[in-house]
Amino acid sequence: MQIAIDFLQAELKRKGYDPGPIDGVMGSKTRAALAKVKDLPKSWPDERKAVGFIQLVATAEGIEAGKIDGLWGPQTSFAYNSLKQLRLTGALPPTWRPEEIQDVNPHSWPSQKNEQDLIAFYGEVGTNQTTIVLPYPHILAWDTAKKVTKFSCHKKVHDSMLRVLTKVKNHYGIQEISRLHLDMWGGCLNVRKMRGGSRFSMHSWGIAVDYDPENNQLNWGRDRATFAQPEYTRWWELWEEEGWLSLGRTRNFDWMHVQAAKL
Repeated sequence: MQIAIDFLQAELKRKGYDPGPIDGVMGSKTRAALAKVKDLPKSWPDERKAVGFIQLVATAEGIEAGKIDGLWGPQTSFAYNSLKQLRLTGALPPTWRPEEIQDVNPHSWPSQKNEQDLIAFYGEVGTNQTTIVLPYPHILAWDTAKKVTKFSCHKKVHDSMLRVLTKVKNHYGIQEISRLHLDMWGGCLNVRKMRGGSRFSMHSWGIAVDYDPENNQLNWGRDRATFAQPEYTRWWELWEEEGWLSLGRTRNFDWMHVQAAKL
């Protein structure tokens, strides 16, 4: 279950349902409390009732949880994390505004607008590559049985990328990295044209990286992409402090993607 049982129990108690001790165990009293929740179909299994209950609570707090259907999806995940932050800090996550993202560029990454500027800075596509040895293992997104310990990237972004990923490891820790899929690697160097375009993708220079593509698909906005949720804010800030750019944070699509090139 994606919902922490002790959090579920605390919310049940807050709403006047007795879940028994808040011990993180889905015991008989917690199940009985869920069965008493109004507006939830009695026929739903306990896990679906738990999700539906969180959807009800979030909606009552003014958090957009989508349809009360007891099914876990990106919108419910966003609502759950927002509700947790509300309980922890007393305030909802701040409204996301791309214009408030600090625009820094310590390494003078060029703009993607002019391909000749990219070539002048990075060289021809597919050239000047080196190997980055990762500070924590990655998982191959399209073959999750395989681990990735290193991959090719451009020489000029190597040190910056290594600093970011080292800070990610130090900030989140391996357990959270795994839970948040910050290790689900979708590729770096890939000489190809942009989807639906005639210009080379930033991947062609090895200056872009994709993470968790299944849950952050190209055309998904922040209503569906998991990387748009509040618990990923520090992830994006660590990249942005080095001058990397998130298409999700700036344009609200392709949330899997981060690049060492400005728009």
